[in-house]
Amino acid sequence: MNNKLVVKLLGKFEVSRDGKPISITSRPAQSLFAYLILSAGTAHRREKLAGLLWPDSLEETARSNLRSALWKIRKALPSSASAEYVFADDLTIAFNASAGYWLDTAELEKVSEKASADELRTILSLYHGELLPGFYDEWVVLEREHLSAAFEHHMARLMSLLENEHRWLDIFDWGERWIKLGQKPEPAYRALMSAHAAKGDMAKVAATYERCAKSLKEFGIETSEQTRELYERLKSGKERLETRSTVAVADKRKRPLKTNLPVPITSFIGREKEVEEVVKMVGKNRLVTLAGSGGVGKTRLAIQSSHKLLNKFKDSVWWIDLVGLSDPSLVPQAVAKVFDVREVPNQPLTETLVGEFQTKQVLVVLDNCEHLILACAQLADRLLGGTRHLKILATSREALDILGETVWPVPSLSLPDIDDSSTAKSLSKSESVRLFVERATVMQPQFTLTDQNADAVTQICRRLSGMPLAIELAAARIKLMNADEIAKRLDNRFSLLTSGNRSALPRQQTLRAAIDWSHELLTVPEKILFRRLAVFAGGFTLEAAESTCSHNDVQRSDVLELLGRLVDKSLVVVDTAVASGQTRYRLLETIREYALEKMKSTGEETMLRDRHLDYFKTLAEEIEPHLYASEQAEWFAKMDAEIDNLRAALDWSVVDDAGAENEVRIRNGFQLVGVLTWYWRRSYLHDFIERLENMLSHETGAAPTIERARALYTLGFFHGTDGKIKEARPYLEQALAIARKHNDPLTLGWALTHLALVTCLLQEYNSSLSLLEESLALTRELGISGKAVTGMTLAWMGEDYLGLGDEVRAQKLYEESIALLRETNNRDLLSFADRRLGLLMLKQGNYEWAEILFKEGLKMNHDIGHAPGTAGSLVAMAKLAFVQGKLTRAAQLCGVVDGRLEAIKAPMMAMDVVEFDHVTAALRDQLDEKMLEKFWIKGKSMPTEHAIAFALGQS
Repeated sequence: MNNKLVVKLLGKFEVSRDGKPISITSRPAQSLFAYLILSAGTAHRREKLAGLLWPDSLEETARSNLRSALWKIRKALPSSASAEYVFADDLTIAFNASAGYWLDTAELEKVSEKASADELRTILSLYHGELLPGFYDEWVVLEREHLSAAFEHHMARLMSLLENEHRWLDIFDWGERWIKLGQKPEPAYRALMSAHAAKGDMAKVAATYERCAKSLKEFGIETSEQTRELYERLKSGKERLETRSTVAVADKRKRPLKTNLPVPITSFIGREKEVEEVVKMVGKNRLVTLAGSGGVGKTRLAIQSSHKLLNKFKDSVWWIDLVGLSDPSLVPQAVAKVFDVREVPNQPLTETLVGEFQTKQVLVVLDNCEHLILACAQLADRLLGGTRHLKILATSREALDILGETVWPVPSLSLPDIDDSSTAKSLSKSESVRLFVERATVMQPQFTLTDQNADAVTQICRRLSGMPLAIELAAARIKLMNADEIAKRLDNRFSLLTSGNRSALPRQQTLRAAIDWSHELLTVPEKILFRRLAVFAGGFTLEAAESTCSHNDVQRSDVLELLGRLVDKSLVVVDTAVASGQTRYRLLETIREYALEKMKSTGEETMLRDRHLDYFKTLAEEIEPHLYASEQAEWFAKMDAEIDNLRAALDWSVVDDAGAENEVRIRNGFQLVGVLTWYWRRSYLHDFIERLENMLSHETGAAPTIERARALYTLGFFHGTDGKIKEARPYLEQALAIARKHNDPLTLGWALTHLALVTCLLQEYNSSLSLLEESLALTRELGISGKAVTGMTLAWMGEDYLGLGDEVRAQKLYEESIALLRETNNRDLLSFADRRLGLLMLKQGNYEWAEILFKEGLKMNHDIGHAPGTAGSLVAMAKLAFVQGKLTRAAQLCGVVDGRLEAIKAPMMAMDVVEFDHVTAALRDQLDEKMLEKFWIKGKSMPTEHAIAFALGQS
């Protein structure tokens, strides 16, 4: 541990470096230091730290205390190391997770469930007592309970391992050590009883049992049935039962479980034993990987097994489909999307997920990990290492290869015996034959298994090695040829399968042969469309396929017919997307991989990716007006369905390539970003900030374009709404300069308005007004998009006049903004103007009008899925309740906001944050602490729909 900061928090508070103690004498500074290092890598906002550590102090006092504590920490640390360990700016404070340090609690947290007895002894010897003894902060108590539970869990495992290894002397040592820590651990007493019995000392067995009963009685608890039964068996001399750590009995009442597990439309053939085996393995292990080649049936086996496991997990079983994902960095986002977990500024999404799963008993199924193997392995390792109850079932062509993983090779379906006298009746016992017959019957209802075609079906199944995907592809051809003809084609095409020991061949070759064979049966136009469809990520619509894939040999009018044929031949899957209201299509992962190779081999990739980017750029331009009108919720849903394609298109736009094509690509990428500014802000803010910064770092050598200006003002707006005012301004000023040169009114109007927002937040009200007046002169006559800019311009002008103290002028501008936005029913922007006017009415004592505006804004934000706006509307409702003297209702609504912000992991608008801080500070001053906590927690735990109904006065 040389040159490392050594921190011990278990049973003491001790910090040292290079063997020399570091004295942080102030208790508040110690508490702050401990909180920061226990959440290393997380940037905490200063106001939240102040409220957490000094909840009973006034806001200004708490902030002053925080500054003082931070100064003491920096003073105590070596001057050369202070900046290395603690990062702080005007908004946040964080402990550097990459710095060289050692923390005793971290060692305890990362103990593997596969650790040996000696490994457990080494780690558990670090536990000298509870976390931070003598500290009574609420956060300490919660973390203390978590670490104590982890310690007891691993101690129980140690006792069990030592018993299995007959290490009785070690049990005497560690059992008594556990008891002396002041807890009442029955597993320790049971292990000691067994150890004394093994030594033949029955008097000490009885004495240990009496000690256990007496210690538990102090808490009003009787010894468990497990302990009593062990004592009776040891006393009577019967064979000792295996002892295990006590497991809490879950509530076994039947209850409906929410899950997103796929429900297959075709039956599951065979593999009953495999399903039961998978269920048992998941019960015994935290990470199980179903491994095997593509097409062997890993996904279908995982689906079937997961349905069997539904009632085993209190928080259900959740399916993460990685098929459409190609970027490894987006694996955590795929998981977060399913669990509705949003990114937190300055916090890795993986760490946010660890926090989400801390208290959940859930099974996460990661399907199709092979193309993202490293990212999946890293995510699984961190999630399992940072939680206690989470379990993962993965499907992959190879193992994740991390500690604690149980790999189960998925076998092929059972094959028929080689028997010249095979009959239809005898073959029906074979899983592979049953699968072929069922799928063939679906394709050709007249097909039946007979004694006449039994041999041909046997050959098909055996030569495809019992692989489900290959068999299904073969069965799909039954419409074109009979079983004998299919078998003959296999003879001709798959020569490898008939030369030597087929079982010794890699299964990937078998699958590729099946797909090759299926591909060769396609007509030339079908082959062209098939390979071109690989350009889509996460699925596509018919219109997208027609626009992107129709070129030269495939006309737009041909696409529907060709697509139908590919669906019939099981190469394309049909999805009915309820949310977007459109039928969508996709290639299965293995099939898409094969099609991508074909696409690249023909030299069409660059052309197709350019067309793909151009299509989604054009689609975004067509959609843009709808995002400002009454149908915006419908169009938001349609864009959500295309999110993987949007990411792929943006990534392609910055592929390095010389020439004019590259400049066009970048311009298209910028345009795609710029016209969807409000869409990104609603749902995908942090996802696109990094992507957009990367795009803007690419220089084309040409003069800055209007599309670049739009991308710049989008990034500036993102930073501004995220509270990063200083970062926002340079981008917006660049956008404004470019827009002025091109004299594009709409772009110039948005650039002016977004820059005005930043100057308003900096309280430069006159400068902001000057920018807004210029914007207003440009955008009033620009149609529906112009009305959106004008509506926001008027609302920002109201903010400026309010900042200057002119409430009459501010009210008039808010009302004008609302009237204009209501014309187009732009619920996104209208809800903000409603909220701001409502707060002004509240200030003037017009509670009735304020309530009407707040409720209208809340309904609109909720209807269009604008989570940050919904939170802002709830803040306004909380403030209304507070000024009306309904303090407990205000506290409950603040709890609702707190819960929503944690769930969505996205920031509110800066002015909403200010209002939230004001009302929470006022509640702390006027409401009893216990009462505040009671109603805050009540609100925080409310389901979303219930919370909205409560806020609207409907419950």
